[in-house]
Amino acid sequence: MDRGIENLEEEAKVDNKTSVKQTKFPVLGVLISFILAIAITFFSANNVLSRTKMPIEAYRVYLKGSSIGLIKSEDELNEYINKMQQAIKAKYNVNKVYIPNDINVIKDITYEENIKSIKEIYDIINKESPFTIKGYIATIDKTNSTEYVDDTEEEIVAGETKEKPKIIKINILDKDLFFNSAKKVILSFVTEDEYNNYSNETQSPIVDTGEIIENLYIEDYITFTDAYIPVNEKIYTDEDELTSYLLFGSDNNMSTYTVKSGDTIASIAEANKMNVNEMLIANSNLGSATALLYEGQKLTVGVLNPIFTTIEETHKVEDQTISYKTEYIYDNSQLVGYQKVQTKGSNGVTRVTQKIKTINGEISQAVIANKEEIKPVVNEVIIKGGKKPVIVSAGNWGWPTNIPYIITSPYGWRWGRLHRGVDISGTGYGSPIYAAKAGVVVDVKYGSAFGNYVTINHQNGYYTRYEHMASLSRYVKEGQYVEMGTTIGDMGNSGASQGTHLHFEIWDGYPYRSGSNSYNPLLFY
Repeated sequence: MDRGIENLEEEAKVDNKTSVKQTKFPVLGVLISFILAIAITFFSANNVLSRTKMPIEAYRVYLKGSSIGLIKSEDELNEYINKMQQAIKAKYNVNKVYIPNDINVIKDITYEENIKSIKEIYDIINKESPFTIKGYIATIDKTNSTEYVDDTEEEIVAGETKEKPKIIKINILDKDLFFNSAKKVILSFVTEDEYNNYSNETQSPIVDTGEIIENLYIEDYITFTDAYIPVNEKIYTDEDELTSYLLFGSDNNMSTYTVKSGDTIASIAEANKMNVNEMLIANSNLGSATALLYEGQKLTVGVLNPIFTTIEETHKVEDQTISYKTEYIYDNSQLVGYQKVQTKGSNGVTRVTQKIKTINGEISQAVIANKEEIKPVVNEVIIKGGKKPVIVSAGNWGWPTNIPYIITSPYGWRWGRLHRGVDISGTGYGSPIYAAKAGVVVDVKYGSAFGNYVTINHQNGYYTRYEHMASLSRYVKEGQYVEMGTTIGDMGNSGASQGTHLHFEIWDGYPYRSGSNSYNPLLFY
């Protein structure tokens, strides 16, 4: 009985534990199920919301690679820019203004809603980058240019010479503007009649003497590219302004001179470091070096530095006068002071055929293709009394090259620099160069500008210099005394030179030293 009660009590305890366990399991399950239901409901609701927010099409604007915002319409931005930039349209006489070149507008699909207004984006662009207009970039490639080079030694030593750019870009709105300006530049180097006759193949043939243009062209390679040009860059719209730039290279190289009473073309040129030919090139309306000027007339002056290279190749036939020389024969049987003309002198005439290449109005190369004696020269012979018979050349100075010859560049201002001698050409590469007067050779050297050269001290204060020889002289050496007419070198093209020629200088004092002065050699003949 007692055991039975105990068993019952034990069974009751067991039943009570089982009952408690069975009660706890359902409560925990319901709680977990409730949490899961809430989570599922939340995510389901969120998913429904995300499905109701549709993606939108917009345009992302990038400035210099960085995003500055989203806009609804690219077209609206372009229209707004065009509407707001009336000043640019008026200045350049264009119908439309475009976005800057460093702006990119890219279509974007996004859920973002922070779309900016057109004005907000415009204000950012207007502050940070220049707008553009449609036009052309004219590119002048001078890589293979053969521009005339004749830098002086003193400029090279002083570091004044600068290498010109090989690629030049010019912004224009109209190709015809460039073509018209380029033609005006060419007409600065040739007359309009010469240009038209060459272009139309109506040049008169040479009968006995005369000149024709065989070739006339721009040497540099010029191309045109469509472009959207930033309005903060220089854009040429005026024909005369572009012509001046093409001729002078920079506005800083040119200015305006007002003619005063007593002015001549030559005096104005000299005062502005120009030669007469450059004055005529810069002022094509003058016509010739003898054109009449009037007080108050406006002329363009400055250093010519053409942007492109104009080449003119001509065939010229002319009759050159060959001046006779005077020879003195000293007759020892006659008293000093006795003088008698034995043979009267007369000038000769030689018909010379020349091939001339001109670069930007300056003769670069000249070759005598043929020469024909029309009338022989007769030297004058004078007999004078003296102690012993001797024949000497007449005059104080002898010509330094063979005759006939061509003066390709005179003494004077050229491109803002003083050309301190004369360039003599036409006698051919390797032809002899002669001492212009007796003296002592002081230089047989090479210089980066002069090339191979010889300097002679004439022991009366005068020096002569002979530049661009084919090689260092094989005829004379420093310290050697030479007579007038002695061969001292061969004509060449060394140093800062374009084309075979002799650059001949006469100085009072050693050349290019302080206190010395150069003279026009032609004044000595």
